[in-house]
Amino acid sequence: MKQIFLLGDSIRIGNHGDVGYEYFLRRRWEGKYRVWSPGENCQFAQYALRHLCRWAAECPATEIDLVIWNFGLWDVLRMYDDGRLTPPETYELMLGRLVRRIRLLFPKAKQLFLTSTYTVEERYSGPSVRRNGDIRQYNALAERVMAEMNIPVLDLYAASEALPMAWRKDHVHYTHEGSQTLAEMIAQAAEPNLAV
Repeated sequence: MKQIFLLGDSIRIGNHGDVGYEYFLRRRWEGKYRVWSPGENCQFAQYALRHLCRWAAECPATEIDLVIWNFGLWDVLRMYDDGRLTPPETYELMLGRLVRRIRLLFPKAKQLFLTSTYTVEERYSGPSVRRNGDIRQYNALAERVMAEMNIPVLDLYAASEALPMAWRKDHVHYTHEGSQTLAEMIAQAAEPNLAV
């Protein structure tokens, strides 16, 4: 049985009782592929680089066939008007290092990178905000890194931007319908990479 490792933030794992796309991927792939993932929100790119070795140790990393991953929404987060959590040049550097780290820890695995999803800017309140202009900039950086390193990319930003507002739980998370739709798109992009 082919094995898949999912790596990402709350769009993957879900938030406050709502499920993310991982839930629907597990349901779709039950009995067909074995799915592994960290039991936590993997947050931002540098955090993932630090903890990937621990997450890899919790699964048969040398037997994983495909790593599906994303980082970006935490990286673009602006708090207290103090700039983005991860500066763009650092984000670009971290993504390149993550590609190499995944290759090291999951030596058999192909990779599929997902761009970061659209955010509803007018729904933010308080000291934190994400801006779609930042997300598009960081997605472009990610696409450049992945092209240079021969990693395929699925554009979840465009897909998520087109989803109905009723499928959005809040500023950044999705209802069941939204997460299920994202999962279907991811599955369609992933499954050709798992063909024998």
